[in-house]
Amino acid sequence: MGSVPAHRQYRDLRALALQGDEKAVHQLRKLARTAETHARVGELRKRERRAWQEVRRAASALRDHDVTGPLIQQALRTMDVPEEEVQAFAQAWSARRVKLLGELILPERVPRLPEAPGSKRWERFLAVEAARVQATVPPRDGRVRAEEWHDWRKALKRYRAVLELRQRSPEALVTLLNLLGEAQDAQTLLELAGREPLLAAYRPGLVRAAQLQRRLARQAAWQQWGSLAEELP
Repeated sequence: MGSVPAHRQYRDLRALALQGDEKAVHQLRKLARTAETHARVGELRKRERRAWQEVRRAASALRDHDVTGPLIQQALRTMDVPEEEVQAFAQAWSARRVKLLGELILPERVPRLPEAPGSKRWERFLAVEAARVQATVPPRDGRVRAEEWHDWRKALKRYRAVLELRQRSPEALVTLLNLLGEAQDAQTLLELAGREPLLAAYRPGLVRAAQLQRRLARQAAWQQWGSLAEELP
């Protein structure tokens, strides 16, 4: 998390996020996720851990909104939707963000994190997270629900967070998570196409585009997993 303590980083990011800064919202949620892992492995009391959990959850709705807007616009342009219609959607999406920003509530302070865990404790936690990754790998054959892919991605992110408390993640893991992120983006677009009134006129094309993107990303993720699976402890 760098040389600046997490609770001080939070203070500055909080001020920017409440002003509507998209980058700060993203960094705030990322900081909170890393801090949650550090707190859990470093034996911070549960009551104090909850403050970091509240930050992550509070920032999530706004961050998800910020991510999905450009995804939808890109998909609409790929479908050759007229630019004025794309811009009309963008304006409506931005107006919705104003409402979400007004609902954003962040605690004024978060607890200081404990010292970095010792190697033995870190190794125990890393082994637990590696086992979780292996247990959630979706089956190669048969129909796999979106929730199973999501659970696997969450397990991999938890593993990476613990790993990076003491060392850098291998490039194979970073690439796999990026591919699973692309698959999740496609899943989100697919779900939005089915329920978002602003997208009703474009639903068939968006569904086809999202299904193709999801299939390709998942296929690439499977290939990437083959080069990573044996490296996990």
